[in-house]
Amino acid sequence: MANLLRDEAYERLSGLIKSGALEPGVTYSLNALAADMGMSRTPVRDAVQRLADESRVDVLPSRGIRLHEMSEAELTQHYHFSSAVEGYCACQLAKRQAAGEGDECVARLASIQAAMAELLDEASDFSAYFSLDQRFHAELLDSLGDAQFSGFKSSHLGFYGHPELQRADGEVTRRAVFDCHQAILDAISAGDHLGAFDALQRHAELMTRAYRRG
Repeated sequence: MANLLRDEAYERLSGLIKSGALEPGVTYSLNALAADMGMSRTPVRDAVQRLADESRVDVLPSRGIRLHEMSEAELTQHYHFSSAVEGYCACQLAKRQAAGEGDECVARLASIQAAMAELLDEASDFSAYFSLDQRFHAELLDSLGDAQFSGFKSSHLGFYGHPELQRADGEVTRRAVFDCHQAILDAISAGDHLGAFDALQRHAELMTRAYRRG
């Protein structure tokens, strides 16, 4: 039972991070988080420790927790991971598209893009927009049909589940992210595997530069 509660607390806290409900630079009381989730302090504390081990949050003794602010070295690592993993997926999907084998994945990516286009207004719900952004990247990872690559969706590496990277001092607009996605999709649709890889890399560079400026 203790493990189940700890896992539930972890999933719920992870969800708060991914939805943007926990904001960068804000200190959150462990007791208050536990109360808000209707849970005891122990499983929440264990979940927080797991998130800290994954460098998702920082524990501030006697104060609470705060979203982890990535160092230059960590940010570079995330950039390398996302560029390599998703770039490979985009490249392979473009090759399949050129061979007439990638239509279903491309159609799903196009559908996600269409839904994102309805949420480009910065005043509209961020969590819905961010969820679509994550679905776009998840679709790329799933496109190989390889369980190990699909498993990267829940990795704390790469740019997955980091809404703060799209709120870096307002530098990354929804339109900028959307345009990066469109460039990736256009290259894949055209069967341009090198262009797809380059477009994915430019997207990762955008996120990296913005966070450094933020």
